[in-house]
Amino acid sequence: MNEFAHCPTEGAIGLLALLITSGRLAEARLDDALSDAHLTFVKWRALDTLMKAGAPVPLKQLPAELHCVKSNVTQLIDSLEAERIVRRMPDPEDRRSVLVTLTVSGGRAHRAGREALESATQSLFSKFTEKDREALRKLLNTL
Repeated sequence: MNEFAHCPTEGAIGLLALLITSGRLAEARLDDALSDAHLTFVKWRALDTLMKAGAPVPLKQLPAELHCVKSNVTQLIDSLEAERIVRRMPDPEDRRSVLVTLTVSGGRAHRAGREALESATQSLFSKFTEKDREALRKLLNTL
């Protein structure tokens, strides 16, 4: 079945529907690719944020970084902490704040996820020329 069959096709609404549907389908493919690493794309993005920070990150900063509401980030970090991929710790400079950091297992999970994502994204964009990719990047950045 064509996943786009139920999208409106006219005008700006049609473009937006195609964009949203494409994003959801791409995320589902990435989730599938990450399943062997026991991650989802959302979990991997959290790990990537922590890895790029290079230091513990205040929990209150993560909703803006991950473009999620606070309650979703709290549940996400709860899940990652239960899996021993991240660890919460008190902020020594602000006793009201909590920091989140990757564990050694979290670093390994991030690397495994990165490898899976590189393979999946190459497959996802294999039909695009470099010129097509650059045009798509430019259009999406314009939004």
